Parts: sequence; structure tokens; C-alpha cells
Amino acid sequence: MEYMLLIQASERRFATLGQKEMGANMEAYGTFTKELFQSGRAGDCAALEPTKSATTVRVRNDQRSVSDGPYAETREQLGGYYVVKVETPDEAYAIAAKIPDATGGAIEVRPVRNMVTPEQGSAAKSHAPVGKKAADATKEYLLLICEDEANWAKMTPAEAGKIMAEYNAFSAEIKTSGHFVAGAQLGPAAAGKAVRVKNGARSVTDGPYAETREQLGGYYRVWARDLDEAIALAARIPAARTGCVEVRPLMDTSAYV
Repeated sequence: MEYMLLIQASERRFATLGQKEMGANMEAYGTFTKELFQSGRAGDCAALEPTKSATTVRVRNDQRSVSDGPYAETREQLGGYYVVKVETPDEAYAIAAKIPDATGGAIEVRPVRNMVTPEQGSAAKSHAPVGKKAADATKEYLLLICEDEANWAKMTPAEAGKIMAEYNAFSAEIKTSGHFVAGAQLGPAAAGKAVRVKNGARSVTDGPYAETREQLGGYYRVWARDLDEAIALAARIPAARTGCVEVRPLMDTSAYV
């Protein structure tokens, strides 16, 4: 079983931390990450730049619109993620509870619907891209696929199959072009769990950490020359036509791992 652990934390709280406290927090993440990879449970993982660097991409009637900021304003913001391989859901919750921000925010645990390929798995372990990286790509971005899950329930099998074929074609193209690093489709938000740790006690609640009009349904992690190229890739994702794609640059955490 694979689960995505989405780290939801208050950026406002981080802004109040001193340099020593921030350093200790990053060291804690570095220790957790190393231990997770050593355990053989880790798949893909990344830390994101703050939401002020986010860009939201939508396509309506073949016209692309780009707006600054994340797709939804929430009390806590998505700051990063881990994909883990476990035997049971309880094991995923136990790992989530060890993430440093479980004590100050929440970790949303979502099942991954399609397993990471062996190529993706080895890339995640080495923190390297799959296949040949595009020669002029210098920055990694996370393309977060956000749309109303209710729309899928209204589709016929033929309609849903057509969209999935578009996703498969897009995935194949960006793997060939050297833009692809990793990607996954998530199970429904209703299958999510929110894990928090308060005073050393773990709590697990049903559902995603926040109710929003559009739900996170999956992601692509890509190489791009710059934000403009990342936006162009985001606009090609089918969900950009019916929901939106949030583009977030990845944070360089190599000094800690």
C-alpha cells in the first residue's frame, strides 16, 4: 500500500520562529527523512516554497488564466509531502505522527491510487529525475491537480476513460521530454485521514484536513527552465480545464538530508 503524507502547517507560525528554532526544525526534518529512507518505506518526497510563491493555472474555453497564490486560502498551508510504502493504514498514520509538523499543524494521509513505477521509486531514493533530464531545466516544480471530485461521479465510463487517456498521453510526453520527476493520482478526499500530535498523544480524524470547493487529486513533479515553462506544462493537464493546477517551486533541503 502507498500513501501520500501531506504536510499542512501554518506559515504564519514559521514566520515567528527564530533562526535557532527554524534550524532545529529543519534538522528534525532531515533526521526524519534519513530514517524514513533507511527503513525502505520512502517513495517520493519534497519540501515546497511558501504559498506566496504559488501560481494557479486554469484553462477555460481554450484560454489560459494565471493568478498568483494558492488555489485555496486556508488556515494551514501545504508545505511538503512524503509518499510512503506500508503494509497497513495504521503504519502510515504512525509514520505521519513522526513528522515534525504533526505537533504544530496536521498531516493529511491520502491513499495513492496508482503505484509508483520502479523507475520512479529508484529516482525518489536517489533524489534524481526519472530518465534523461531536459538539458536546460534548472528548477523543480510541483504541479498540484485540484478539482471537484463530484464531477467524476457524473461522468460516463467513456468520458472518464477519455480523460484518463489524456493523462496517460501527457505523462508519456513529459517523460520523453525529460521534464518528469514523479507523479501520482490520489484516492478520494473522503478516504483521507488527518493526523495530529498534541502533548504527545496522537489523534486520527476522518476526511481531509480542510473542506474546500476543489480537492487535491494528484500531482506531477517536474523539471522546468523557469516558472513560465512550469505554467505551460500545468496548462496541458486535463484538470486545468475543469478545476485548476497549483504550481509550487520546491525548496532546496539538500543541506539537511
